[in-house]
Amino acid sequence: MSEETGISRTPIREALKQLSYEGIITIIPNRGAFVSNPTPDKIKSVFECKKVLEAAAIKIACTNITDKELDVLEDLYLQGAKAHASKDFYMFTKLNDEFHMTIVRASKNSCYEKYVNELIQRSNVYLFFYDNFMFTSADDSEALKGHARILALLKTGDVNGCVEAIERHNQVTLDQLSLNGIIQ
Repeated sequence: MSEETGISRTPIREALKQLSYEGIITIIPNRGAFVSNPTPDKIKSVFECKKVLEAAAIKIACTNITDKELDVLEDLYLQGAKAHASKDFYMFTKLNDEFHMTIVRASKNSCYEKYVNELIQRSNVYLFFYDNFMFTSADDSEALKGHARILALLKTGDVNGCVEAIERHNQVTLDQLSLNGIIQ
């Protein structure tokens, strides 16, 4: 790769390490780097961990969130609906990430922020390959319905409702992945 790109080995090696850390590739010593093929258990574990951490974060965020952050969430939700309607997966994913991270940042817990962000990046790889985004209308999008519910509950300050909504949102996302029957 170094010869083909004209980039020295060190930055290529570091990029490959990062891609491996993110679960995108698997590095096999003396063989090379290969696109990862995550197991159903690996996919489930990422979503389960994300669900637990986001539930903990939203529990705190529900009482800390500001009107400005709620306005940001409302805007992200509306932009997400437009991106979904126009089938712009990249933009929808970016807005979805920011929706979730705005809530996590409202918890004021840097550990939640770090690890939820990492799990979002990992789960996005699975969404890219296995989600039915392109075949689901914006009106039928469980992601958008989940965001609307979470936003409404955050506005009322319903802590238990927020926790249940974010847990359900993560579970529905996992359940809707089209994994050709490999996840039961």
